[in-house]
Amino acid sequence: HMTAEVTNKNSNKPTTRNQTSSKQHYEVGNDSTRTNCEFHLIGFEEHLSFILGFLVLVCLLPLVGPVVGCAVLWDALDRGFQGRPLEGKIFQFATWFNKVTHSFNSRLVKNESDAFVPNMVLLVGILLPTLFFYCMWHTATYGFSITLCFVYHLLRIGPYFMNFAYVYTLCHKEGHSLSLFKNGPWNVITKNVFNWWIGLFFGVFPSSFAYGHSINHHRYNNGPLDVISTADKPRDNVKAFVCYLIRFFLYAINISTVYQFYKEKQYKVALKMVWGTLYFLIWAFIWLKAVGPLATVFYVFYPMAENVILLACVAWCWHAFLDPSDPEDEYVGAVTIFNGPINVLNEDFHVVHHQYPGIHWENNPKTFEKHMKSGDYQSHLATCFKDTHAFELFFVIILRNYEMMTDKFVDLSKTLTREQTKELIKTRLRVCWWGPRANLNIKLEQKEIGNYEDPLHKKKAN
Repeated sequence: HMTAEVTNKNSNKPTTRNQTSSKQHYEVGNDSTRTNCEFHLIGFEEHLSFILGFLVLVCLLPLVGPVVGCAVLWDALDRGFQGRPLEGKIFQFATWFNKVTHSFNSRLVKNESDAFVPNMVLLVGILLPTLFFYCMWHTATYGFSITLCFVYHLLRIGPYFMNFAYVYTLCHKEGHSLSLFKNGPWNVITKNVFNWWIGLFFGVFPSSFAYGHSINHHRYNNGPLDVISTADKPRDNVKAFVCYLIRFFLYAINISTVYQFYKEKQYKVALKMVWGTLYFLIWAFIWLKAVGPLATVFYVFYPMAENVILLACVAWCWHAFLDPSDPEDEYVGAVTIFNGPINVLNEDFHVVHHQYPGIHWENNPKTFEKHMKSGDYQSHLATCFKDTHAFELFFVIILRNYEMMTDKFVDLSKTLTREQTKELIKTRLRVCWWGPRANLNIKLEQKEIGNYEDPLHKKKAN
């Protein structure tokens, strides 16, 4: 990443984005601004990444696939194969339970909209660990049972893997805000409960969100110094995603972030990352001694496989598109989804999340509307889709279903024909920001660095 060519290396001042028109955004279909749809491995590092990524996929997908597939089927059965995901009886009950407990729970949390969080802590912070401890007792007493292990993981991630989605999103939010709960005697336990306790059952290295994600990804915003950047390879290619898997794997186990912080001389942050890694490994070592390697692998380390596979898909989707004339454009470089069936805590407003990572999720729609009214999304012809979700969009992207993407793309300029929209999508998916496929004719200004809240690289909000 450090080899990427950029200008203004010593400047922390943001530069004003060009307000390009939709026509300028469309006129990019030439060899100087986009890669060909064919993807060829370049150099030793990329060949090695493909080999290692392929091994990760071959080893992890047979484990993750059946569990996730059954979770999706569970949701479909729950709603009688009718309607959209998350509309079944289980989610109706969850909505009702959150409603009847809202008054009491709202006294515990900083923001009233987070009144559901204590219920999540009850579910995945108390009931789930109880089930985990039972499985460990059963294993120590009767030996390892693959059936019990499978049922445990299915219950753990929930229908349509929504327990997984909410836990990771709340780890994400907690990493930005430090604690979702009000100060009080309970805060000794609840502060960072998702990253440092609940996350252990979902394969989260405790420091990955609080430091690695928040300080690296949200400072460099998919640019050359972002350790999980997707921008050096065409995103509409399965082989490119396989190469990306090993990059995300190294991030998930804190190796690439520790190395990046060390290079940037952020030694205290690097040490905190190391401590988070040791914390997880101590947890694993306890169970290794208690129940042996087989159960430890399938109960403690398997959730990390879910982490790598599922979150790599999400990261690939959220940052799959780039403006060829300005790859640092955040309105194009992060996806916004309207009317999505799985909009967990307003993550579908992903541009807003990168501009204001510290604001409460409840304010994402209002902030989006503010920038819409000022014309930012329209003038940048932002990458927007409707009636989809991150996982569906991921598969549509890597399988090159441009027709479906065109159907779901929202042209905020209201000027593009269907063929122009399809060409725009292809171009944005294939252009590369940095690396061997980058367009060297574009002058990069490091506009991606920082956000409207970052004190070190503070951008000027509109």
